[in-house]
Amino acid sequence: MLRHLPLISLLLFAPTVLAYFEGCDNTFNLSPGTTYVESPYYPNNYPGGTSCRYKFTAPLDYYIQVQCSLGIPKGNGQCTTDNFWLDTEGDLLMRGAENFCGSGTLSRESLFTELVFAYISTGTKGGSFKCTLTTVKQNCNCGWSATTRIANGQQAAANEFPSMAALKDVTKNQASFCGGTIVAHRYILTAAHCIYQVSRATNIVAIVGTNDLGNPSSSRYYQQYNIQQMIPHEQYVSDPDVNNDIAVLITASNIQWSRGVGPICLPPVGTSTPFTYDLVDVIGYGTVFFAGPTSTSLQKINLNVVTNQDCQTEYNNVATIYTGQMCTYDYSGTGRDSCQFDSGGPVILRKSRQFLVGIISYGKSCAESQYPMGVNTRITSYISWIRQKIGNSNCVVSL
Repeated sequence: MLRHLPLISLLLFAPTVLAYFEGCDNTFNLSPGTTYVESPYYPNNYPGGTSCRYKFTAPLDYYIQVQCSLGIPKGNGQCTTDNFWLDTEGDLLMRGAENFCGSGTLSRESLFTELVFAYISTGTKGGSFKCTLTTVKQNCNCGWSATTRIANGQQAAANEFPSMAALKDVTKNQASFCGGTIVAHRYILTAAHCIYQVSRATNIVAIVGTNDLGNPSSSRYYQQYNIQQMIPHEQYVSDPDVNNDIAVLITASNIQWSRGVGPICLPPVGTSTPFTYDLVDVIGYGTVFFAGPTSTSLQKINLNVVTNQDCQTEYNNVATIYTGQMCTYDYSGTGRDSCQFDSGGPVILRKSRQFLVGIISYGKSCAESQYPMGVNTRITSYISWIRQKIGNSNCVVSL
């Protein structure tokens, strides 16, 4: 019978993990179909005191089903000298791996495209295993979160907003000049005015999978993606009033999904709800107060959507509020608002999934009043435009 120790972490000896697998570290890019993997010298035992690691990557938008028959030594019902580890996120350090020993079978599925398993033997007897791996087409998914200011905001939880992208100009020292939101493997939405801050698309990298721009690699999901093309809305204007402030960024390679990186959901074509009085999350790395320092930690605030009529009253003699815009308001009276360098970031409606309903566009001097009101691009006014620019590649789900 298998001995199963769930979610055993290898973090305690992560620096030595690589040393275990010197000389037997295997990587496989799977094709659609079935693959068989056996332990060394199978059906005989692998030599005691040896270790091997196996990493598998399925094609884009596939996941891996794995079934293994194990014969791993155990002593007194415990996994003492030999262990079989399996990580369904494909983490080479196996930080969330399950641990097995004994005789029996197991079945698991990868969360996304990658899966890792390994055996580590410190005994003399050795053991064996045989695994069958089948790649399966993944149903489309969006808007997931690891948990069910930004002025006067609070830090976002780790991987709370997997669709968030920080946009960095590689020619400057600034950690981020604008935000963006992942909507498909090659596409990020941002504000049109953001892309006019850089001279060419290839100067931009999108930083994803981290909440800390000061130490991005502290997240296991951190990645950077080069931008190869910028597509502003054809009718974007900034003078005399801002309108059509939306743009699509195209990455040079596919953004890989993980627990900490993924696309947000878009409202379906034809959605007419104005979201008035709904609570939304606004997130970003912008300044924590007007003309103040930027935040290296992702900040979030919870705001109310207000009517465009009320917003126009607030912006009389300042700007015209158009139907393609949406205004957010700090109902708490604590001066919370999006701020400089938050531009282009998401306004998120939380349901069972996260939906993008707005893109941060502009405001007054952020949080200058007790009840500040910010102006955002209204996503439902641009769904057809977005889908045309991204080749209908987003995951379509009901709101």
